[in-house]
Amino acid sequence: MSQSTRLPPRLLGAIAVVSVLVLIGFYRPPPRPQIAPSSAVTSPWVLTQPEGGVAPGAATPTPAPLVGDFSQAPVSGGLNIYTDEGLFGDEARARLDAELARALAYVTERFGSSPSGQIDALISWEPGCALHGIAYTAERQTQVFTCPDLPRGRAVNIMAHEFVHQLAHDRYGDAHLSADMILLEGVATWGAGEYWLGGERSFGSMVRPWVEAGTALPLATSYIGRPVSDMNTLYYEWGSFVEFLVNVYGRDRFDALYVSGDGTQAPGASNYVGVYGKGLGELEQEWRAWVLTQ
Repeated sequence: MSQSTRLPPRLLGAIAVVSVLVLIGFYRPPPRPQIAPSSAVTSPWVLTQPEGGVAPGAATPTPAPLVGDFSQAPVSGGLNIYTDEGLFGDEARARLDAELARALAYVTERFGSSPSGQIDALISWEPGCALHGIAYTAERQTQVFTCPDLPRGRAVNIMAHEFVHQLAHDRYGDAHLSADMILLEGVATWGAGEYWLGGERSFGSMVRPWVEAGTALPLATSYIGRPVSDMNTLYYEWGSFVEFLVNVYGRDRFDALYVSGDGTQAPGASNYVGVYGKGLGELEQEWRAWVLTQ
């Protein structure tokens, strides 16, 4: 059952984790790099701006205001879905509700733990059709910006990534807010699974061509100030690295690593030696060798 309502504004005191994806070909910006070779991704995406935590001293972001629909989707933990008025027709809105409910159920199973409470999923109108999303995990809000000209499924793909950020906060507590960027974005990318794989069987197989060609970036690379193509590469490499750590060393040790960050969110800032008895450099070499087998 749904009803019309206005979402009340909230002042957020939490760190925000942002992800931005733009689908090539739906409106007419200049050509941009693909997120992966077209042979690997059925419908290529590109990232157009970095995601990450709020810089020290920066203003705390708040959700963009919404005027629109509200429904309670039947998902474990509860999922409230809000959309801007006019963004979707009644039939499309009903399908969106079902698709977002499926996405949350899917990433919950893949990630391995359930939401600790209700999640508010906000779908906002982006006038420029620049599809992007953000997670306010302390406030239990995830938000995606889209427009009527973009396929509904693209908003669902991004929301899947944002849902995993919320699940990570629920699993790891406030340590999530200061996690090593490799793990923070890597786990959200890996956890989104099929929503980010574009038909590829694994993140390892997706990044294998880059490792084979010698174009893979060092894992501890910051995307700040680098080309969009480098950021695209890093997100998928980080997702593959999480996949490697979980598959090879097990989830318990990964969980211990996730909460071992030094508070800077710098890529590589977690206590790899303390958890695995090996530094990030040695683990990275193992990861590269593992990727070549995928």
